[in-house]
This record gives sequence, structure tokens and C-alpha cells, in this order.
Amino acid sequence: MNHRQRVLAALRREDPDSTPFDLRFTRGAWATFHARTGASDPQDYFDIDYRFAPLNPPSTLPDFTRYFAGRVPDWPAMPWADYRPVLMEPGSRQYPHFFLLGERTAINEWGEYRIYDEQLSYHRKVYPLGDPECTPQQVDTYPFPDVFAEERYSGVAEGIADLHRRGLADLLFLEMTIFEKAWRIRGLENLLVDFLVRPAVAERVLDRVAGRTRYIATRYAAAGCDIICLGDDVGAERSMLMAPRLWRKWLKPRLAATVQAIKTANPATIVFYHSDGNIEAIVPDLIEIGIDVLNPVQPEAVDTAGLMRTYGASLSFWGGIGVQTTLPFGTPGDVRRAVRDLLRNAGPQGGLVVAPSHVIEPDVPWENIEAFVDAARQYGRRG
Repeated sequence: MNHRQRVLAALRREDPDSTPFDLRFTRGAWATFHARTGASDPQDYFDIDYRFAPLNPPSTLPDFTRYFAGRVPDWPAMPWADYRPVLMEPGSRQYPHFFLLGERTAINEWGEYRIYDEQLSYHRKVYPLGDPECTPQQVDTYPFPDVFAEERYSGVAEGIADLHRRGLADLLFLEMTIFEKAWRIRGLENLLVDFLVRPAVAERVLDRVAGRTRYIATRYAAAGCDIICLGDDVGAERSMLMAPRLWRKWLKPRLAATVQAIKTANPATIVFYHSDGNIEAIVPDLIEIGIDVLNPVQPEAVDTAGLMRTYGASLSFWGGIGVQTTLPFGTPGDVRRAVRDLLRNAGPQGGLVVAPSHVIEPDVPWENIEAFVDAARQYGRRG
């Protein structure tokens, strides 16, 4: 099997020749990777089976002056129309793209404003519609991004086809699909309160976010995209951030419409759903609406083996190795055992991409990264 055949067979539970693995790095951890290997691209170095689908950034940003001027540092002194955005990470394949304002401040086309730490790893947010008493009319006049411009999709089908010719699967990153994009505009507490006491505000924000994300996803599915990553963090360590009934009222219908649009555009596209934490209460709902893959299967929060036993016939898994416990604090032997046990729990039919349950942080010893990759390759081979 080539890379693409392998990862698609695994996610479709069709007995691949070996189990794929994945890992991604924060900036600090990438510096360790670079120092140890001399390489710049972990996907190339570790021979990962997929690459991110080509994703064009916007050439201009909406004018957010009235939401941020005087509230945040580094707001452009020039008229916003004269501001030319500079990508924080040129060549980034993850959505949405962030644009530099100052050395440690950035914004994206949704109006998510970030103030980073000195390592550009962690940040705090400033919310453009952060007034608790926001009105529906204020949402109606908010400059949501123009994702419908045809230039945003120039070269996408060709880029996907090129990855396929190279034997690689392609993956579109649209995590922060509905809930997270919405609360990064409103603020988390405000949006949760909106669900209960300002439903008109919640409806407007969620509908405008979901409609745009759905459009992007549909365009990529129609262009032949293999895997589309959706998701919102709706879980905490032991339970969900909201009652499951609220998730079913506010988020499930919009997520279902997005999945249906993807499958209508391309039935072969695999739909991947991400949420950190414990979301076991809604896993049957995710299967019902057509989700194919669950990520990150966080072992500190869920019974990984139990999930695989209960839902493995209709759901695949991507993740499973703890970044809160095993990877930073275990020995290389602990890491190898965790990978081996995860593969045993998945069973012979596939249904798994072995991966850390989040990006690799700087506190993960390099020896544990090597142990993870070596164990994934050794134990993942069929026969």
C-alpha cells in the first residue's frame, strides 16, 4: 500500500498493511526536533501518510477597527484599508491563518485577536463582540469573513490531485468548526449565557459561523479532499462543558448539516471530529450524524479501550497516547507499552491512527518521541 491507501484503509477499517501514526509539534517542541534532526518538516522526516490540503489565505482582512482600536496593543495607526496583512506562519496549512500586527500580537479574518507570550506558544484573547449585552443587531453588522470569494479556492483541486499523485492522503484542517469560532468572537462565558438568555444572539452568531465553515468544507469535498477535520472542544476532563441537551439543541443540528453537505458533495470524504476531554455522552450522536473518526481519544479523560470496544464497529479513532501523562512523564518503555496496548485495543481491522492526544509540548523528552515512533512502526506492522 502507498501512504494514501494505508491511511484511508485504516480509517475505513479495511485492514491496512500497517497502522498509520501521526504527531505534530508546538513551536518549542519543533525547536527540539530541529536541533536533534537538522530537519525542518516533521511530516517529511517521519514519513507521515498525509499532508495538509492547500489552503489559500485571504488577501485582505475585514475592518475590525471599531471593535479593537483603543482596546488592544499594536492596532495599525494607518487607515485599516492601507493595512497589508503578513502571515504569522507563512505557508501554514491550518485554518484560520493568523496575521501579524506587532511582534507578539496577531488577528485572523474572524476577528480573533491574540496576545502571545514571548515564545509565541500561548496567548490570551480579546473578543470583538465581548460585551455581555450584545444585541442581535450588533451581530448582524459584524464583518464576518468572505469565504465565498473564488480566489480562495484557486489551485485547491490541483494541489489535492498532486498529493494523490505522490501517493499521499490530504487532510483539510477545519477544527474550531462552530462553537469555538463563535465563542472566540463572543467570549466563552457570554456564548454559554446566550444559549440560555439571549437565544437570538446565539442563533445569529452560530448560523453565520456554521454557514461559512460548511461552504469551505463543501468546496474541498467537491475538489476530492480525502479527510476533513471538523471539531470543537466541548469536553472537560470528566464531563462536557455544557449539558448534552444544550449541545444537541445548539450545535448538533449545525454540525449535522455540515457533515451532510460534505457527504453530498463527495461520499468518499472521511469526516473527522475533534474534541478534547470527555464527550462520551454524545459519541452516539456523532455516529448518528455521520462522523467517521473521533479524535483525540484523550486517555486521561476517557476509557480508550471501552470506547473502542463499544463503538469500534462504526467509528475509527485518531490519537490515544497521553500528552498529560505518558509522553512527558513516562519512560521510553512506558511510551512503547502505551502504543502497543492501544494497537491491541483497536484490533486487527484497523480503525486507528496512533497519535499523541494533542500536539507535542516542549516538556516531552526527545527519547520518548523516538520511542513513540519506533513502537508505532514496530507494533503497527501487520503479521
